[in-house]
Amino acid sequence: MRRAGLTIALFAAVAIVATPAVAQRTPRDGRDRAPASSEADSPDPVKRTWDFAKRFGIAHFDPRDCASDPERLAAELDAYNARVDRFLAGPSDPKKLGLERRSYVKQVLGTTRDIATLRETFAATGLRSPDSDVPPVDRDICRAEAQRHQLQAIAAGLRAMARVYPDMAEIGPPLAEAEAVLAQMGDTGALRRQVLANRAAALAEVRMKPPLARNPAWEQGLRDGFARLVPGETILRLHLYSADWYVHRNEFTGVPEYRQVGAWVATRREDGSCWITGIDLWQSFTGGSFDAGEYRLGQAPRPILCENLPR
Repeated sequence: MRRAGLTIALFAAVAIVATPAVAQRTPRDGRDRAPASSEADSPDPVKRTWDFAKRFGIAHFDPRDCASDPERLAAELDAYNARVDRFLAGPSDPKKLGLERRSYVKQVLGTTRDIATLRETFAATGLRSPDSDVPPVDRDICRAEAQRHQLQAIAAGLRAMARVYPDMAEIGPPLAEAEAVLAQMGDTGALRRQVLANRAAALAEVRMKPPLARNPAWEQGLRDGFARLVPGETILRLHLYSADWYVHRNEFTGVPEYRQVGAWVATRREDGSCWITGIDLWQSFTGGSFDAGEYRLGQAPRPILCENLPR
C-alpha cells in the first residue's frame, strides 16, 4: 500500500478501497482476492472476523474518468457495503474486533484532514490567479466532481464503520462534517454553478499588464506578425513585455545563439470575447549578426473581460 494525496489502497476486485487494519496481511497486487460477491464466508466467528478485518477500513475512491466515475463509484460502494452486510449478518469475534478498534479509530480521525482538504479544494475549483492559464470549463467541473466522489466514499466508509462499531463516538464529528459538506456541494447543477461562479470571479480580476517599454518599430513588427499568425482576431492593444533584447549565449563560449523580444496582444474574437496572447520575435545569430528572425506565439491565450482592457 502506498500513500499519494488521500490514502489509497488498491484491491484488484474493486477500486474503492478499505485501508486494512492489518496492512502487512494485504497482498500487494490483490490478485488472489475474489470479488466481494463471491468471497467464501467461513462459519467460524474467529476466522470470518479476521478475514473481514484484513479487508475492512474507511473507503476511499480513486477518480479516473469523469464520464465513468459515477457508475464506477456506485458499483464499488455496492461491493464495499455488501461485504459489511455479509459480515454483520453472521457471527463475529468480539475479541478480534476489540483488538482492531484502535487502528480503526486512527482511520476515522484521519478522515478529518481529508474532508477539510476536499472541502477547500472544491470551494476553490475554478478560482486561479490572473496570470494563470485557464483550462476548459469541463475540466474544472470534472475536478469538482472528483472532490464530491471522494467525499461520498469517505462518508460511506464512516457510515460502515458506525455499523461495525456502533459505540465508536469518534465517528460522529467527521461523519457530520462530511455530510454537511456534501449538502453544500449539492447536485450536479449546483456544482456546475459553483464552478462557473468561481471562474467568473477569477476572470473579473484579469488585467493586461502595462508595457515595459515603448519601441514603435518593435510594436509594429509584432503587430504585423500577430496578424499573420492569427488572422481571425482584431488587435485592440499591444504592450511590450521586453524593455530590451534578451540575448541567449552559449554557456561555454559566450557566443550569442539567438535573441528575443515580445509583447502581450489583446484581441477581440469573432464571438465578441477578448483575449490576451503573447507573441515573440526570435532572431538567430548567424556568425556576424542576427538574421531577420521569425514571429512565434508565446504565452497561451487567456480570456479577459473586454471592459477591463486599458482604454
